Amino acid sequence: MKRATVSGRRARTCSFSLIEVVIALGVVTVGIVGILAVFPTALQTGHSAQDETRAAHIAQSVFGSLVAQASSQFSNVQIPLSAGVSPSINLRGLPTTVTVYSDNDGNLIPNSTNAAYAIFIYTNNSVPGFTDVGTANLVTVRVAWPANAPSASQTFRDYVRIVSKY
Repeated sequence: MKRATVSGRRARTCSFSLIEVVIALGVVTVGIVGILAVFPTALQTGHSAQDETRAAHIAQSVFGSLVAQASSQFSNVQIPLSAGVSPSINLRGLPTTVTVYSDNDGNLIPNSTNAAYAIFIYTNNSVPGFTDVGTANLVTVRVAWPANAPSASQTFRDYVRIVSKY
């Protein structure tokens, strides 16, 4: 920046040269571009965190339904869905797989039409440490998203719990 000087009768005013202005704009532009480059990564990370949190919430909801009914109806546990349909799971019978879906709010729904998550409930009667296979079951809840994508393109998390009749 140039200083004002008095030479004779003409006083020079304080101002930036054109080169200084161009350099300053270049520095500001590089900074703004750098900040804008971070936004897509931040948005993707936020979305992934939201999916991970919702998957755990959905699995906890399914396990809550199973455990709440296990003591009274171990061979016919109902998974309540928002559409009024309730698929049943026999925790005493052969290993089975039940598939339900969830919308983006975490509500369980019967079909994949408006689904964001696919939920696969696997039962397996061989529980380590239990001698009576009719009283405990190893249940795996797999939450996968996006629901309508091919399985090779889905992200999924498995949640495992032993559900006991007692």
